[in-house]
Amino acid sequence: MISTDFVSRTESLPGIGNSPEFMNAAFEQREKSPPDQVQLPQGVVVYEVTAIKPPATPTFEEIRSRVETEFKNERVAALLSQKTKELSDRAKAEHDLKKAAKEVGATVKTTDFVLPDGQVPDLGNLSGPAAVIFSMKPGEISGPIENGNIGAVLSLLEKQEPSAQDFAAKKDQIRDSLLQGKQQELFGLFVQNLREQMQKSGKIKINEDEMKSLSRSQAPEEG
Repeated sequence: MISTDFVSRTESLPGIGNSPEFMNAAFEQREKSPPDQVQLPQGVVVYEVTAIKPPATPTFEEIRSRVETEFKNERVAALLSQKTKELSDRAKAEHDLKKAAKEVGATVKTTDFVLPDGQVPDLGNLSGPAAVIFSMKPGEISGPIENGNIGAVLSLLEKQEPSAQDFAAKKDQIRDSLLQGKQQELFGLFVQNLREQMQKSGKIKINEDEMKSLSRSQAPEEG
C-alpha cells in the first residue's frame, strides 16, 4: 500500500507514473468515500481519497520542491526511454536479447504462456503496449516498450495457437489489443526519433552529468 501527500492532476505517482486516467478518477472522488478502483495498463489500482485540499497559491518552497521533483521525473523518464531503446537496438543487432540485457545490466525475466487479456508481473496488463508480443513471431525482438515507470523489451520464445473455438470467442478482443499495442509502439518510436532529431539540431540539450548520475539507479526490464 502506498500513501501520498496532496497531489495535483498533473503529478506523477509512485508505482503508477503519469496517468491522466487515474488522476481523473481520483479527482472525481469525494473526500473519505469508500475505496474505489480503476483499470490501468499495468493492472487494477485500488485507491481511497482521505482528504481534499482546496486550491491555494503555493509558497515559494512548495513551488521549488515541485519543480525539482518534476524536473527529476522528466529526466528519469527520458533516461528510461533512452536505455530501453538502446537495449532494443542492441538486442536486434546481436539477435540475442539475453546477451544484450546482460551487457547493459537489465533484468531478464521469462513467463509461461499468457493470453491477450492476461497480466505479466512488473509489466502489467498485456492489453496495453505489451500487446505487440501477440503479433510477433518466435525469435523476434520488440521495440522499446514503456508502461508507466517500467521499460521493457520483449522476445517471443514460443507461440501456442489457440483452438478455433477459443479464437472465435476472443477474436474481437485480440484484434483490439493488437491494434492498441501497435499504435502505442509506433507513437513511442515517433517520440524517440523526434527527440533525437531535436538533439542533433541543437533545439534541446541533455545534461550528460545528470543523466549519468540517474543511470546508476535505472535499468530496463527484459522479458
